[in-house]
Amino acid sequence: MKYVATIDGQEYRVGLEEAGIVILDDVPYAVDLQSIDGGFHYSFLVGAASYEVFVERCEDVCFVTIEGHRYQVQVEDERALRAGGRVRAVLEEPGEAELTSPMPGMVVAVLVEEGQNVRTGEGLLILEAMKMENEIRAPRNGVVEAVKVAPGQRVSQDDVLVRIGSPGHAAA
Repeated sequence: MKYVATIDGQEYRVGLEEAGIVILDDVPYAVDLQSIDGGFHYSFLVGAASYEVFVERCEDVCFVTIEGHRYQVQVEDERALRAGGRVRAVLEEPGEAELTSPMPGMVVAVLVEEGQNVRTGEGLLILEAMKMENEIRAPRNGVVEAVKVAPGQRVSQDDVLVRIGSPGHAAA
């Protein structure tokens, strides 16, 4: 899996090879990330170096504090960026979009229900992947026609998560 991480405005290419190996701008690193409190306080090992890390999630970015330094971090799937956005929407017919999972993971929360109006950028669900929570957002205004997942459900890349119809178009 390849990602683009933007840290305080600087872009980095990140690849996840096998468990415990991260490729950062073509350089491999042995890493381990474990939650200390079951929340947003982590132990982060890079090679033999150990760091205490705090992660705050705000909108579509995270703020990561390491050794007293706070960084703004945004991570995006490289393929989704090439396809034109963080969440890929496949148009099946005019006015309808199916949002698919950009990566394998587990649905932590569903933030919408069928029949609900949503606006571009509004959160639809939270997907946990690689120990990070990712908010899946609406790519455009519309009505939630179907929610295809539930909290606790595991999903694969490209599984359909939510179907959105045109504004004012209710599911039949």
